[in-house]
Amino acid sequence: MSRAEGSGAAAGPGRTRWRLAGALAVTLLIAYYDRLNISFAIPLLAAARGWTSQQTGDYGSLLMSLFYVGYGLSNVFLTPLGARLGPRTSLLTIVSLWSLFTALGALTSQFLLLFLASRVVLGLAEGIHFPMMSLLTKRWFPLHERSRANALWVAGIYLAVLSAPLLLVPLMHRVGWRGGFIILALGGLLVSLPVVFRQVYDAPVAHPRISAAEASYIAAHIASESEEDRATRGRSVRSAMLTPAFGWMMTAGILNNVVALGLSGWLPTYLAGRPGVHFEDLTYLAALPYAASFLGLLTWAVLGDRTGRRAAIAAGGYLVAGGCIWAAFHAATIWATVGLFAAATFFIASYTATEFALVQRMLPAEHVAAGSGIYNGLSTLVGGGLGPVVVKGVIAGGGAAATVLPVVLPCVLIALAVGVLSRKLRY
Repeated sequence: MSRAEGSGAAAGPGRTRWRLAGALAVTLLIAYYDRLNISFAIPLLAAARGWTSQQTGDYGSLLMSLFYVGYGLSNVFLTPLGARLGPRTSLLTIVSLWSLFTALGALTSQFLLLFLASRVVLGLAEGIHFPMMSLLTKRWFPLHERSRANALWVAGIYLAVLSAPLLLVPLMHRVGWRGGFIILALGGLLVSLPVVFRQVYDAPVAHPRISAAEASYIAAHIASESEEDRATRGRSVRSAMLTPAFGWMMTAGILNNVVALGLSGWLPTYLAGRPGVHFEDLTYLAALPYAASFLGLLTWAVLGDRTGRRAAIAAGGYLVAGGCIWAAFHAATIWATVGLFAAATFFIASYTATEFALVQRMLPAEHVAAGSGIYNGLSTLVGGGLGPVVVKGVIAGGGAAATVLPVVLPCVLIALAVGVLSRKLRY
């Protein structure tokens, strides 16, 4: 544990920075609804168009994967532009754009090529979201608060995945999946934009309502961290990317996206295909595993900040998660399957809770946005693009090799990569 981290374990004055993190969680909640909606639309779309199981797998994986192509490219190539504009302006812009493209997806869906294109541009619009939130976290939160700060806005993902079945299944059942897309687009404009405008500012000194005590507290701790990191000051993004530690982090990030995004994309379809399960049952069956993941996120974030051993905790968590996933695919009953997936997502959250804290720790302050964009872009472009394709065997009933090895083996490799990282960083 570093001196900067250990120097202020107690909570600091003020709550403005925590309200900012909460505002970021709201934007991430809405953004994830706009990307998860396709998972719930696919069974309805397939039924309406008479797709076979093979066509559902092929077209569904394309609709999911193309989002991540646009998303990854945006992270890598558009993040520098976002950094120049500033996080506040960037967030206001991309919220407007992703709401527009969500609506366009519904309006163009009768033409498959246009529908596929709408998923690409949606990914482009959402791409710089994570790098901007990572930059804000680095600017606003001392080192010893950073796992909790990251976890607070990352919680938006879990709230989205948890509540999406409860919201989207009855919504699409009542108004159709196209109507659901339009309502989600309006939600982005009416909810996210006002929250960003009110709570998000580029730095503490720019916030009109922050107290002097809180601003001084943040500035003192950020200065202390910068002093410890003086050896990396002036290092280019390229040189930071080429360190062994960042290589291990990138490996873990890619494999994490293969597992997490592949499973989250296909889990509703997989559960819907189990004997005796109806589409309406997804309201609770698909939500239960992510209730556990939300609990895990909070648990591991607090434990990571208190112990300073974030990477070691994540390594152990993913190893246990792999065993739970293996058991879930072999479970005889639907409730055993759901319970084991819940245990798996609880332990996968040990990685999610620490992921961006580790990335922020490795990068020089002046390159956090660009470095986070490259990390998030490449890990999502490769892992997110491959995840739905690799995991699509779960809907075809391809046996253990088709359904288990592509998911369980990456869990073991993630544990190894993060375990090596824990020895290098000791953070």
